[in-house]
Amino acid sequence: MKRIVLIGNKSWEVEPILNALLNSRMRPQTLPDPTVLNYPWTYRAGTAQPRAVWDSFQQVTIELWCIQDIMDSQWNASSSQGKHECLPKILRYRQEAPDLVVALGTAALGLDNGNNNGCVSMGSNIFIHNFHPNGENPESKWDDPAHFEKVLPSSIPADFFALLDTTTVQAIEARLLKPYLNPSANIQVMSDKDNIGVSVVNITNYADYATSDQTGLKVLAATGNKLPVGSVETTHGVIRLLCDAPFVFISGITDRVGHFDDDVDGKDAKGNVKTEAQNFTAAFNIGICLGNLIPKMATFITARHVKPIKTAVGA
Repeated sequence: MKRIVLIGNKSWEVEPILNALLNSRMRPQTLPDPTVLNYPWTYRAGTAQPRAVWDSFQQVTIELWCIQDIMDSQWNASSSQGKHECLPKILRYRQEAPDLVVALGTAALGLDNGNNNGCVSMGSNIFIHNFHPNGENPESKWDDPAHFEKVLPSSIPADFFALLDTTTVQAIEARLLKPYLNPSANIQVMSDKDNIGVSVVNITNYADYATSDQTGLKVLAATGNKLPVGSVETTHGVIRLLCDAPFVFISGITDRVGHFDDDVDGKDAKGNVKTEAQNFTAAFNIGICLGNLIPKMATFITARHVKPIKTAVGA
């Protein structure tokens, strides 16, 4: 049996993703209801249970996980260290090692004064930057010098990205929502195997976002990198180091790099803070993209004979 593992970050990201996956008008007819559904989440914090499982595809099982659900209660929900220590619970859930790992989460982009708010970005490379390299954040002291501060490629075949053909992209883009604050003029799917997901880790204080994204991008540029950046956030890299299975990320863009306060925590004309609306829209858009990809992923993985390494990358 093949195994595809979809991993989202916070519950406020995974639940809008599920909303899209469960809505028969927003998902393709080829995506059935999950065979297991833990929504709403009623388990105790730290319980190793997925939010949803699809066992209806031939020779493959597909699981949707939320990291916040499986984190033990002593951890700050934003702790990279806590995520790293709790993620192996997902590997132990089934005997089979994953044949594909997909990281899901909201992120920033909008480089060079651009605006991608509302877009969905997909790629396979990861760059992890340690924003607190000296362990100065007591809530998150994760360090992995062998894998930080360098571009980590994925073993995903290039033709995986051909799953997003013109017809599929049109079906996705027809259903993408427009974020309330500073939406892009062109809300679209941006997909490239070369795209790098920049993960700036060990951040538990959102005030760090004022400089953390730009810092991570500067460190990446200093390596001489010439590959395109697909998104900037905190968790895709933690998921990437879970195991050596073929890996891709899908990011829902909430804000322009350096504009978190304007685009995520901004207000409407009446002074209402629109954080939840901005985050919901971006996460829901991930779900729209994912819903169209799940049946195609199932076919792609079962047609191949990939032997992922069962041990964690950093083990």
